[in-house]
Amino acid sequence: MSVHNGKPYGILLFEKWHGKYNIGSSRIRGHWLAKYWPEAEIFRQGAKYDAVIFQKCYWPSYASEFGGVKILDLCDPDWLAGVEVKAMVDNCDAVTTSTEELKRQVEQFTDSPVVFIPDRHDLDFAGGKTKVHEGKAKRVCWFGYSHNLNVLDIAINTIRRNDLKLTVIHNLRPFYAKADKNVEWKEDTVNEDILKCDFVVLPEDMRPLGKYKSNNKAITAWALGMPVAKTPEDVERFLDPEERRKEAELRLKEVREKWDVRISVGEFRDLIERIKKQKKSDEGR
Repeated sequence: MSVHNGKPYGILLFEKWHGKYNIGSSRIRGHWLAKYWPEAEIFRQGAKYDAVIFQKCYWPSYASEFGGVKILDLCDPDWLAGVEVKAMVDNCDAVTTSTEELKRQVEQFTDSPVVFIPDRHDLDFAGGKTKVHEGKAKRVCWFGYSHNLNVLDIAINTIRRNDLKLTVIHNLRPFYAKADKNVEWKEDTVNEDILKCDFVVLPEDMRPLGKYKSNNKAITAWALGMPVAKTPEDVERFLDPEERRKEAELRLKEVREKWDVRISVGEFRDLIERIKKQKKSDEGR
């Protein structure tokens, strides 16, 4: 059990491990989980846990000595960047992944359980605000990290052809010259900035690593009642406010049924219990 408040599960965050702040994967697969998981907390050095989830953190020396349940949570194919993912996998009881493609790849180098637990959303993050769709669309937006901005290039002609203005919400390193407006991403203003637009444009990521990306941006938009255009046909359809209203209603229902982070809490909890039972069974042999 943990030293101070008795929470048995710790989530070691990528952002904490690297001394960063407000990292998307740590928010989605760490902070939001802990918010709705009474038995879990953000990992504290020196605390004692029954289980630790290593959220994109590679600490094999600690994992090899830790006697509780150990889960490596992956949202990127970090082995392609030279990270020794295999060493960490070998010292964990299971691996969880944010996409099916990541799951398939990890299964190639381990016999340990690999479980797909998709990115899901804290429905309270929207603050109860959803877009009211009126009139022909005039402005669209994209949001994310600046190093991913080039995925927008294939959509620029479609955006311009339909007389739409483009807002890009990102960390401003660098500015995106093809946008009409560059806005800094901030946790307390991003929803408001998205809602100033009529719909979100998220072109398919055609880069080699694109197949590993989750749909978390789409879920964020849907939770705000914002349609997501992935193709030129989508862009043209969502010019019509009635089409936007229909899509928004459909996707809001989907978010509430499939993409609530509380579902992920249940899946992680079930996985930990399965591992505990397996460990107990192995000890009895």
